[in-house]
Amino acid sequence: MKALLAGFATEQGLKSALQRLSAARIDYAETYTPMPPDADASGSPVPLWMFVGGMLGFIGFFLLMTYADVRAYPLDIGGRPTFAWPTFIPIAFELGALCAMVTGFFGYFALCRMPVLYDPVDECESFREASRNGWFLTVHSDDPELLDRVRSTLQALDPASLEEFSA
Repeated sequence: MKALLAGFATEQGLKSALQRLSAARIDYAETYTPMPPDADASGSPVPLWMFVGGMLGFIGFFLLMTYADVRAYPLDIGGRPTFAWPTFIPIAFELGALCAMVTGFFGYFALCRMPVLYDPVDECESFREASRNGWFLTVHSDDPELLDRVRSTLQALDPASLEEFSA
C-alpha cells in the first residue's frame, strides 16, 4: 500500500487541503498537527466513558458489599441491622472514582490508538517537525490512479512538502 504525506506551513493550508480533498470525494485523509484544528472541535467521548465507568463501579461495589454483608457473611454485632447501607457509601464512592480513573486512562489510550511503537509515516524526512510546527495529512490507498489524483490536488495548493511512502 502506498501513501502520500503532504506538509503545510499553516493551519489554513491544511484546512484548504482537507476541503479540496473532500470536494474531490476523498474522505479518508489522516491529519497530524501540533494542536487540534478548530474545525475538529467535536467533544471527546472519554468523559462520558469515565462517568459510566464510575457509576458502574459505584453500583457494582455497593452491590458486592451488600451481598457480602447480608447474604454471604451475615454477622449480628451489637444489634446492628443486617443491611447497614450508610457504611457502604464511602468505600463504594472511592472504588467508583477508581473505576472512573482506570476507564479514563485506558479510554484515552484506546481513543488515541496507543501505544503505537512504529508507523511508516515516521520514516518520512519532512515528518520530523510534525509535533512542533508542521501541519501534515496523509492519504493511504492501493489505487495508483487515486494517489495521482490526490497528488495533483495537493500540488495545486503548493504544500511545503509532498512525499510518497510505503504504508
